[in-house]
Amino acid sequence: MIYERLVAPREHLGLLIEPDAAAIRAALQSPPPEPRVMILDQPLDELRASLRSRLELGGPVVLTGHQVEFFHAGVFAKNIAAALLARRAGGSGVFLSVDEDVPKSVRLSLPQRTAAGLRRIEVELPDVDPRLPAESQPPASREHWLQFFTRIASIYASYENTPLRDFWTAWLAGAEQRIALVDAFGRAREAVERSLGVSPLRELRVSQLAATPEFRAFAAHLMLNASALAAHYNAALESYRRRHRVRARLRPMPPLRVEAGRVELPLWLSRPGGVRQRLQVEPPADAAVVLYADGEAVERLPASSLATAAAADDALARLDERGWRLRPRALALSGFARVALADLFIHGVGGAKYDEVTAEFLPAFLGCDLRPACCVSATLRLPLERDLPPDAALRGARRESRDLRFNPQRYVRGASAELLARREALIALSRSLREQRPSERPARRQVFDGIRRINSEILRCDPWRPAELDQRVAELEQLEAQRRIAQDREYFFALHPREHLIELASRIAARLAP
Repeated sequence: MIYERLVAPREHLGLLIEPDAAAIRAALQSPPPEPRVMILDQPLDELRASLRSRLELGGPVVLTGHQVEFFHAGVFAKNIAAALLARRAGGSGVFLSVDEDVPKSVRLSLPQRTAAGLRRIEVELPDVDPRLPAESQPPASREHWLQFFTRIASIYASYENTPLRDFWTAWLAGAEQRIALVDAFGRAREAVERSLGVSPLRELRVSQLAATPEFRAFAAHLMLNASALAAHYNAALESYRRRHRVRARLRPMPPLRVEAGRVELPLWLSRPGGVRQRLQVEPPADAAVVLYADGEAVERLPASSLATAAAADDALARLDERGWRLRPRALALSGFARVALADLFIHGVGGAKYDEVTAEFLPAFLGCDLRPACCVSATLRLPLERDLPPDAALRGARRESRDLRFNPQRYVRGASAELLARREALIALSRSLREQRPSERPARRQVFDGIRRINSEILRCDPWRPAELDQRVAELEQLEAQRRIAQDREYFFALHPREHLIELASRIAARLAP
C-alpha cells in the first residue's frame, strides 16, 4: 500500500481500493512461503494451521473487522469486499468483532428535515457505559432498544427505503427480555448483508480469539521477550513519526513505557464489568514474570509456565479463571491476525495507516513477514439537500464583511469628500511611518486609531450596508451548517438507501473483477 493514497474519497459513491485489484488477487493466489519461526516451542506455521483448524476456517481467509458500533458505509465497504474476495477464492470471509474496545460514542447521529432546514439529532444508546468494553456492557432491556429504534424511525423519515428495518428486526429477534450489545449487533449486521445480496461474513470476536491456546502462546511469547518487543515497537513508532512528520508524542499511539524495571506490552488486562488496564511485566530476571495492571501487581507466573505453548495455555487460562481478561491492543491484534490467521487483512483508511507501524515492528521482532493487507473504503452521502451553496460563498461573504470594516469607502454611499480626503491623508501617513520610521510604534498606533475612527464615521453614513452584509454572512453560516450535516460521510450505513448500498457493492465487484 502507498501511504499517500490512503485518503477517503470525497465524492458520493467514491471508492478507495489500495493496492489495485491485481495486486490483491495475486496476494491471495500466491501465499508467501512459511519461514521457520518459533512461537515458544511451536513453529509458527503449525500454530497458524492449528488456529485455523480450531476455528474451522478453510481455504484463503479474508479478514476484516471493526468495533461494535454503528459504523458508516465506508467501513461497510470492507465487508462487501471481504465477502466478494473470499467467495471468488473459495475461502472464508471473516468479520473480526472488536468487542474488547470501548465505544467511541454512546449516541447515534441522525439528520432530520425541519421547516427551518436540516438539523442533527443525537439519539442516546440505551444503557451503554462509555467506560466499558463492548463485551462487558450489561444487557439492556428489550423495551429500551425498541424505544431507541422507534425514536430513530420517528426522526429519520426516509428509513423505509433503507435496510434499517432489517437491522432492527434482527437486533430485536429472540424472546430474551434483555439484549446483549455484541450479540445483537452481530446478527443485525449479518441480516443487512443478506438483505443486500452480500454473503454474510462469519463473526469472530476478539474475546473468542483471545481465549484460544494459539493466542495465549503468542501473548506468552511477548511476555517472555518484553524488552525486545518494546524496543522494536518504539523504534517502529518513532520511524513512522519521522517519516510522516508527526510531532505529537501520543500519535498515532503512545510508545510502550519502559521504566522501573517494568515493560509495557500492547495488551490489555480487565475484569468482567471493569475498565481496561494496560499490561506491564517485569521480565523474568528471577525465573518469574510479574504481571501488572496499570502499575498494580496482579499475578506472578513462573517463567517455566510460559515456556511452552501448552504450559502458557494452562497458565493464562487460570489467569482468566481468576477474573482477569487478557486482550490484545490494536497493533497486537492486527499483527497476530496477519501472522496467525488471515491470508488477506482488509483495513479501512485509519487502520491501514497505523498498521504501517505493525508491518515494521512485528517482522523485526518475530523474524517473518506478515500476510498481506489492503485498504478498502468508500464515501456515501445521504440523499439530503444538495443545492446548498458551496464553501466559497461563505468565505467570500466573510471576506467582504471584513473588507467593509477596513475599506468602507469601497461600499458606503454618501460619505463626504472631506471625510474621504482625511482618510486618504492618514493612510499616506501610516505608509510613510511604516517605511521610514518603523520603530516609532506609539506614533504608528495613533495614526491607526485615527483611521479606525474615520472608518466608523464613514460606516455611519450608510448604516444599512454593514447590516446587509452581516445578515448575508449569518444566512450563509446557517446554510453552511446544514451543508455539513447533509455531506457528512459518517452516518450509520443502514441509514443509506438500499439502492445506494447495492450500487456500492456493484462498484466494488467491478473494481475487484479479474
